[in-house]
Amino acid sequence: MVGEADLSGEWAAFAPEWIERMAAGRDRAREGVLDDWMLEVVGDVSGRSVIDLGCGEGRFCRMLAARGARTLGVDLQPVFVEHARAVAGPSERYELGDLQALAGVPSASFDLAVSYISLVDVPDEAAAIREAFRVLEPGGRFVVCNLAPMATATKTEDPWVRRSDRSKVHYVLDHYADEGPRDIPFPSGHRITNHHRMLSSTLNAFLDAGFELRRLHEPLPNQEQLARVPDNEDLFRVPIFVIYDLRKPTG
Repeated sequence: MVGEADLSGEWAAFAPEWIERMAAGRDRAREGVLDDWMLEVVGDVSGRSVIDLGCGEGRFCRMLAARGARTLGVDLQPVFVEHARAVAGPSERYELGDLQALAGVPSASFDLAVSYISLVDVPDEAAAIREAFRVLEPGGRFVVCNLAPMATATKTEDPWVRRSDRSKVHYVLDHYADEGPRDIPFPSGHRITNHHRMLSSTLNAFLDAGFELRRLHEPLPNQEQLARVPDNEDLFRVPIFVIYDLRKPTG
């Protein structure tokens, strides 16, 4: 299983390309569908203290700060943290840290925690979830957008079975019970380790940590979003993403 140093090293090589990709708005899933869903699920964040777990280059922190939140972004990759600090607004802070052990982050200090496609990167998901629970105030919420386990359950280079003309026949779902790291290729040639986990494993990790599940969402594009990014029509065929809306009990 990929370790902390390996994960940081993988992203160090990929970080400049990722920063440019985010700045140029070239992530069709986030730009085309997920941003709208995440902002709707988190709701009004004005005056809220928010921790973004696995904040990357700080993109979602900036979106929340623009809506009135006080944000702390935490990421394991120094290049991301340096970039985020360089463009940060007055209500944004960024710290280098491991989601599995949030050293220096006080308990019960945030109203809202978010994880925007970052738990899939973490080797010890349960530890990261326990830390999210610890740093939230009673009644605080944890909103997690992650790759759906049905989408990560493949070990093929191309997850689609295709016809000779490269049109898609169906998605390959296999090895579902074989949890562990998956080697994910990007078009540029970089490869990043993600971790496949069954739905039951992730849900039980939330419940074991003490969270209550408020809602479960499977994001789909609307017609306006499809007009902007037609490729996202695949989301009607395969559940690529899932959003968990969780709450830390008050008692």
